Amino acid sequence: MNNYNQQPPFTFTKINWKQFLKGYFALTSMVNKLILINVGVYLIYLIFKLTVGLSGFLFQQPEWSAFVPKVVQWLSCPASLDTLLLQPWSIITSIFLHVGFWHILFNMIMLSVVGGLFRQFINEKQLLITYILGGIFGNILYIAAYNYFPVFSNSLEIGSFAMGASGAIMAIMAAITAYKPNYKINLLFIGPVKLLWVTLVFIFIDLLSIEGSNAGGHLAHLGGVIYGALSILFYTKVNFNFLKFKKRNKKKTKFATSTNYSYNERPVSDEEYNAKKAENDKKIDTILDKISKNGYDSLTKEEKEFLFKQKR
Repeated sequence: MNNYNQQPPFTFTKINWKQFLKGYFALTSMVNKLILINVGVYLIYLIFKLTVGLSGFLFQQPEWSAFVPKVVQWLSCPASLDTLLLQPWSIITSIFLHVGFWHILFNMIMLSVVGGLFRQFINEKQLLITYILGGIFGNILYIAAYNYFPVFSNSLEIGSFAMGASGAIMAIMAAITAYKPNYKINLLFIGPVKLLWVTLVFIFIDLLSIEGSNAGGHLAHLGGVIYGALSILFYTKVNFNFLKFKKRNKKKTKFATSTNYSYNERPVSDEEYNAKKAENDKKIDTILDKISKNGYDSLTKEEKEFLFKQKR
């Protein structure tokens, strides 16, 4: 008699999603966190739109579909100051909101590129600050322009709303450009080009596009550029003065030896950076898999220290 008490052909390991997400957010970079938030908000919007639209169709309530754009406007930044007073949160929520596939796809590609470059030379805390404040400043310039220039009076009366991460991303791009203007990036079919020229082309396109249909979006881009450039110049000057003060007093500090805004350290090449990143990513995947199966407490002391360093 044959024994058929064997392992089933298809077995699935139960994943502790709470532990997995906790470990992932602790290990992943700020760029990936921002991308996850933007994509998550977009997916929630799609699910909400599908649910409301399908429910309206099944229950023969077509007016329910009008509820979707109302929620979108509720989260978008209005040009009207009166409307903004009724929904002040929208000046922040709008920089994470997208309703078009190509809009969010292009923005997330841009965020991945310029955010990764930003992380290579500057710390992640400053990246988050630049994203949020750059997006807010872009919205402020958009609101100010629509309330000041007569050409936008009709749009202001009808109701104009801004959304998307473009202004925040342009702030990051302008910041790293102000910090490393001569850094060269490889463009498809073109080759190595200085970051300064790439950023200037984007700014030039925004200036030309103000007369188009999406004037508010391009104004928000320019607002982000202004904030990003000025903030990094100011931040660099403050750090430089602080370093000189410490040197004059001949005191060694953690700040002076940190990798953030180092003036003596040789910047790593693209190959070195990518190799190190690939090695870290492989180790991160191993730790995440361990967390998903056995929980965070199963990590060794060395793995927890590695996790803590990546979080910083």
